[in-house]
Amino acid sequence: MHILITDSGVGGLSVVAYAERFVRTRGFTEPVRLTFANAAPENDYGYNSMPSKEAKLETFDRFLRNVTERFAPDSIYVACNTLSVLLPETPYFANAAIPVKGIVECGSELLVRELEADSRSVAMIFGTQTTIDAGTYPRMLRQRGIEPSRIISQACPRLADTISEDREGARTASEIRRWVGAAIEKLESADAPVIAYLACTHYGYRQELFSAAFGEAGIRAKVVDPNERAVDDLFGARFGRRGEGVRRDVAVEFVTRYVIPETTIEALTFFLSEISPRTVAAMQNFVQIPDLF
Repeated sequence: MHILITDSGVGGLSVVAYAERFVRTRGFTEPVRLTFANAAPENDYGYNSMPSKEAKLETFDRFLRNVTERFAPDSIYVACNTLSVLLPETPYFANAAIPVKGIVECGSELLVRELEADSRSVAMIFGTQTTIDAGTYPRMLRQRGIEPSRIISQACPRLADTISEDREGARTASEIRRWVGAAIEKLESADAPVIAYLACTHYGYRQELFSAAFGEAGIRAKVVDPNERAVDDLFGARFGRRGEGVRRDVAVEFVTRYVIPETTIEALTFFLSEISPRTVAAMQNFVQIPDLF
């Protein structure tokens, strides 16, 4: 099975790491090949920098078509909230010949379960500007019967880039405190339990800093990161059934249009080494393909 996993940067590499660990430790019904394809055009020019939604859709659609033709995967998983909210509007998705799924579906299910467990709880959704502006999570929650008064959305501009570049974490902690504080100001009741949902794959790398920020503010919060849960999407019924240690063969590769900066490699090596050394090695030995899309 060949699964192509993508993100508008490198946050989704954590999903690759969890997937590699799953196959290596639990096994699957067949050998697995994981290709992480970076969907960002340049290091300093991603989807949140593009001038219009039309530009984002055109770029992402071109990416999907090109990687499908070049790598011929059995399925594509969009491990990126920014791109997941764009996915249904791409021409590619309307006529996709292979299964294509985004992390927002997995994430919204997870968030609904957390909110249903306590009727007093409030969801705080932290994401990129594109993800928050799309309003996908609030819409999905409302469709599942969650009252709008229980939903708070908070955009965190540039936080994903800071996380990728800040190995030590001081700048990241400062930014997270800023955005958590902004979200807390929207709370109608400071006593309400908070479900802090990390709607950007980068944010999971610093889950502990979100928890610390809420603790410092005196707010009772459960921080929820959907990245590891994405394994259920990858190896669930849609793509095949789980094996009982049948095969543990898993290969990982990392492809990108641009050279990954050393600061990013250093930070992600720190974040992912304990989860999946093989994924870290693939990142450190990334394959640059300037005409990837």
